[in-house]
This record gives sequence, structure tokens and C-alpha cells, in this order.
Amino acid sequence: MKDKDTAEFQDMLAALRMLGADPAPGASVGRAMARMQTTGTADRPSWAALQRLERENELLIDHAEMLACALGACPNCWGTLEDCEECGGVGRPGAFNPDRTCFDHFVLPVIIRVLGHRPTETSGA
Repeated sequence: MKDKDTAEFQDMLAALRMLGADPAPGASVGRAMARMQTTGTADRPSWAALQRLERENELLIDHAEMLACALGACPNCWGTLEDCEECGGVGRPGAFNPDRTCFDHFVLPVIIRVLGHRPTETSGA
């Protein structure tokens, strides 16, 4: 094995040991990886749980960015960072024109509920 390959192999073994999937001498690394994907320990979630959390995190980030656009806020900092590369700290809600699609998706249903009627209803009819 080359030195680089040996180092990568050692790193992989160390990661497997850290995740509670320490392969026994002569055991298949593939079996250890499969075990790691389906089982977790009390202090470490399984690989599947980590992947689910990663997907949930990405979804939450997307929703926060869309909500910021719906409210006309900076999707990076919401106007809370003076050195923000996107807005320079001025991107509080209402600072920019709202994105109409995001507004209709996130904000309009709340306004309708607060006002207590549907947009197709006419007042006084």
C-alpha cells in the first residue's frame, strides 16, 4: 500500500471505531459499514439517523430562506449582522420587496386566518 492509501485506511478504521463499528481482525469492512448504517449507540445516532437529520436541516434552511424572501428580509442574516455580505446589516423584514410567490405561500395564509375569511369571500355579502 502507498503511504497515502495506508493513511486513508487508518483514518477510515479510526472513524469506524469512533462510530462503534470497530471491525474485528479479519472482518469485512463492508460488514462493519453495514452495521454502522443500521445501528447507533446511546451517544451516537445511526448513519440513517444522521442522513435524516441532514435532510431535515437542509429543508429548514430552505424554509428560512424562503420565509425571509417572503418577508423582504435578507435570507443570509435577516438584518442582524452588520458585516453581512448580502445586505450589510440592513436586511430586516420589510427592507426589500417581498418575493410574491413566497409571500403567497407563507404569509398570505396567516393573514387570511387572522382576518377570519377566505380571499374569495366578499365582505358585507
